[in-house]
Amino acid sequence: MNGSQLNTQIKAIFKGYGWVLHTAYWSIVLILYYSSVQSLSKAGLYPPNFLVYSYAVRLSCLFFLCYSFLLFLIPLYKSANQFYFWLTLIGLVIFWDLAHISLVALIAHNFPSIHRQPDGTFYGIMKNQGFMFACFFAFFIAFYYFQDIFIRQRELQMLIKFKTEKIALESSFLKSQINPHFLFNTLNNIYALSLKKSKQTPVIIERLESLLHYMLYECKADLVPLADEFTFTNSYIDLEKLRHREEQCVVTVAIKGEVGNQHIAPLLLINFLENAFKHGTKTTYGNSWIDMKVTVYQQSLHFELQNSKPLLTSVLQPNIEYNGGIGLKNVRRRLEILYPGKHKLVITDQKDRFGVDLRVNF
Repeated sequence: MNGSQLNTQIKAIFKGYGWVLHTAYWSIVLILYYSSVQSLSKAGLYPPNFLVYSYAVRLSCLFFLCYSFLLFLIPLYKSANQFYFWLTLIGLVIFWDLAHISLVALIAHNFPSIHRQPDGTFYGIMKNQGFMFACFFAFFIAFYYFQDIFIRQRELQMLIKFKTEKIALESSFLKSQINPHFLFNTLNNIYALSLKKSKQTPVIIERLESLLHYMLYECKADLVPLADEFTFTNSYIDLEKLRHREEQCVVTVAIKGEVGNQHIAPLLLINFLENAFKHGTKTTYGNSWIDMKVTVYQQSLHFELQNSKPLLTSVLQPNIEYNGGIGLKNVRRRLEILYPGKHKLVITDQKDRFGVDLRVNF
């Protein structure tokens, strides 16, 4: 590990409130060591100087063990084989435990009264202090994982927050795309009628104004009353009927069920209707038709829409236009965002008709 990597690792250890946990841990260790020195000094079992020196050695070895674990073993755990991590961890604990026992035994040589006692020998110190040393290290690991879990939980919450904000922004963007898409198609229709100097042009402009008012001012909420959405779709159908003679395009609408108390994401169905009128009413041999059926249940909605396809589609226009328009891609993505796991959309493209079958759970 080079200097820059080591510096990065140290910053990662103490970032945020990590330094607080480390300070708390070493404060607890110092308090326990100080209390032990005080109690043993008062009992007269060991010379005070021996206690100070031996506990200073234990504290130093514990410090090096703990931060060797954080700085060198944790990166090994994240990048290498688990076997090497555990093998290195056991070796590291044994090394620093033996180092602290050897140094304390060396200090005891300077105190004959201690050295002659069984507790002053190497094996005596290992028996009395080896397990306690390992316990303090285990306590440090517990502190580390508490800090790691806390940091990961906070990062997860931030990630969820960013993801939620991203989804909200994407949903808002997709909904905003509906207005220009709808407006583009309708203006094309008005332009075509104006070229024919149709008397229906002013009526269509008036209807368009009321539809845009709903889209701009009444669709700001995440959910709107289902009755209002159906009023909007029916108004759009009436608008389209103005430019299509009934004998050329037969439009049937059937809405069943209790609509009053239900809510739905705004402008969710309009793309399907736009697609049906755009592609299902083009010049063809024979009459065109559009059939819309909606069934509202207590907790769900079943929307079925079918339209005829021009007989000359295969010659004049590729079928990809039915499935690949901006409107259908838009509504697919909106459904994924607004009703994840709560909708089922099936689109069928047959030789003579195009169908949409949508089920949405409220």
